[in-house]
Formats: sequence, structure tokens, C-alpha cells
Amino acid sequence: MAEEASSSSSCFSQLPILFFQNIHLLKNPEMSEWSQLPKDLLDRISSTLSSSSSSSWIDLIRFRSVCSSWRSSLTSYPPYCFPNKISINPSNPTNGLLYSGNFTLSKRIILHLNLPNHSNGWIIKLEQDNSKLFHLLNPLSELKIQSLPSNFPKVFNFMDLRIVELGQEYVLRYADKWPIGFGGDLYREKVVFSSNSPWSNDDYVIMTIHVSGKLALFRLKDSMWTIIEEMPNPYDDVIYYKGKFYAVDGMGRAVVVGPSLTVTLVAYAVYGGDKKYLVELDGELLLVDRYLSIGSDDYPIYHSQIQDYEIYVPNDDTYIVDTTVQFKVFKLDQLKKEWVEVKDLGDRMLFLGDNCSFSALASDFIGSKGNCIYFTDRYFQSNREEDGLFKGHCIGVFNLEDRSIKPLASYPGYSKFFWPPPTWVTSPTA
Repeated sequence: MAEEASSSSSCFSQLPILFFQNIHLLKNPEMSEWSQLPKDLLDRISSTLSSSSSSSWIDLIRFRSVCSSWRSSLTSYPPYCFPNKISINPSNPTNGLLYSGNFTLSKRIILHLNLPNHSNGWIIKLEQDNSKLFHLLNPLSELKIQSLPSNFPKVFNFMDLRIVELGQEYVLRYADKWPIGFGGDLYREKVVFSSNSPWSNDDYVIMTIHVSGKLALFRLKDSMWTIIEEMPNPYDDVIYYKGKFYAVDGMGRAVVVGPSLTVTLVAYAVYGGDKKYLVELDGELLLVDRYLSIGSDDYPIYHSQIQDYEIYVPNDDTYIVDTTVQFKVFKLDQLKKEWVEVKDLGDRMLFLGDNCSFSALASDFIGSKGNCIYFTDRYFQSNREEDGLFKGHCIGVFNLEDRSIKPLASYPGYSKFFWPPPTWVTSPTA
């Protein structure tokens, strides 16, 4: 489904600038012939891009797309192509909290995609199967998009596209038959991954949250899972940020896990919300605090805003539905070890997904608005055929400016950057 990707307009900013120092050919870069760079220099650049942990799959594609001489210096993709799957086979017995056996780690990538002759952009999530075919998923969930519009392109030539990577996520699954007494996923929250080189599986570390609420790590060199016992409260989220593993618990207390599995406090608790998310925004680490309610009396203004929309509630008096009523956003102050509240995100939008949280510029998407948070919530679950991509899975929008919260269906303009959009966005009457 996908061919070679490219975004040559910004490729020069992605290349390691140290290679361009003291090279007389580039004393005046504006007058230089980029295609005439010495072969040994191109080899060094391509080698660095292939081995650097800060490089992405897109960086290599950008490098290859400049011209034929640059493309020939990197003649083939490394064996670690995106998204990849890694088989995890612990060789040592695990403790009572973990099961031995094989696991599969799948990688997905979230992209901002601009097509030719289109002024707007789209957010897509791609996953590659064992046959090397790519599949589209709902950007905020694991829901695979089964039916595509009739005019959906059969082949993407990414050489014609502008691509920005917004985020990547990892999903850990138990590959063998479930052990006796095992009733679900071992890991209930997000999985983060670190490797010395993105193009090599020789050494890597995985951190996730076990069903017990404790942090769990798998290191290839140890070939075993390790549970970190330190846990005043169950953990809510994990992130790999600036070369380190960060985790936050349900009270907002944040820690860093070191190479020797030491746990260091980086921020004291933030009380009030019910679910914490970690998101990187412009090099800063944000904490998004989600408030839930199970009754309409707690937030009457919120419930009056959604009274015109169909709400999905199971026909069961014993079923309790948690509804999202508001969010608060904080920025990490590492010197003071505290979270500082952020009232305005400016032109930024935050997306809180099932396995990955990321941000994007609202100005890159026509009809969208900054200073908003997009999230999933079963309370607004839609079962209508015309909702297309969003059928069976609801997306809500929270506006930090006026504190309003509504289903995505009430903002047709906002919905256009999810690809493919639901039919109520693309229909002539919409």
C-alpha cells in the first residue's frame, strides 16, 4: 500500500550539520551543487542516519529523495523497517507477577500527511503486517479501518508528499496460548521502547505497566522481565523522553527509571484528576490530568452541552459509565520538582490515544482550532453507519479556553484531518 516516502523540502535541516563543517565545497551552501557532494561524505552521512538513535525512518527517506547520487549512497533500507515486530523470548523464569513465554512487540507510526493538490493535511496511523502490507488504523485507537472510500488511492507515492512524524506507539501482545488462569493482557497501559540504534535489534529495553500497576521492564541483555517494586500508587502512563524512561502514577507523582533500575523522583503529586497522561510538546514534558464523573449532578454545565447528542449507555443498571468532564494541563519544572499548570496551548492540539499521546499544530489543518485536547470516550460511543471511521469509538474535544467539552461530531471542520473522515464530513450535505 505504501511506496517510498519523501519530504525533500526540509531534508537539509534533518542532516547532521557536523559533516558540513570545514568542507570547502559548502562554504557558500546557496551556490553549491548538492548533487556533487563527495561520495565518502555521502557515505558518512547515510551511515550516521542509519545508526543514530535520533534518526527516524522518514529521515532516511528524505536523504534518499534529494537526488540520484544521494539515493545511491543508501541503496537499500536497513533490516529494521517501520513498523516492525520483535519476538520476545524470555530465557529465565519470571516471578509470580509475570508469565514466561513469547511476546510480540508491534510498532506503529503516526504521520501528518499532505497530499498533492490538497491544502489540508491528514493524520494517519500505519501498521505493517507480516506480509509487509500497510494498514490504516484509527489515529487514537487500535481500531483497524476496514472500508475505505471508493476514491481512496491504491498506491501512495510518498515522493510526492510532505510528511511529518507526529508519534509512534508500541503494542505488546502475548504470542502463545494464554496460561491457565490468565484472563487478559499482561500489560494494561502504554508500552515504550528504547534501542541503541533504531536500525538494530541487538540491544533494546521495553518499559510498560503491568496489570498490578507496577512498572515492568524487559532488557534484551538480561533476557527476562523485571518488576520494579517501588510503587506508592499504581502507575498511569510511561514515556521515553530525552533518552530516559519517565513514569507517572495516578496521583501525578513522576519518576525516572535509571539503567540500574533505580527510581528517582522528578515531580511531586498533583491531586484532583482521575487519569494522568504524559505528552511531549516542543521539547517540554506535559502532564494532562483527566477528570471523570459517573453522575450528571457533578457537572451540570457539561451535561447540558451534550444533551442534544445521542449517548450510548448499556441497558444494565449495574453498569457504571465514567464520563470525561474536564482536563488540566501541567508542565514539568525539573528544578522545583513540580508540575506548573498551563492555561493556554496556543496553536497546539493534544491527542490522547489508547497507546500514544502526541501533539500537532492547528495551523497545519484547515478548519481546526488550537488550544484543544482530542480524546476517546465511550460515553459518546456512536453506532451510526454514517459515522464511518468513528463508528463504535467516540472522540471528544475539550477546549481549554472556554472549558467546553463536546463530541467530535459537533465539529465537522475538526474532523477533516482524520483520514479517511467519516461520511458525515465528506457528504455533499455536510
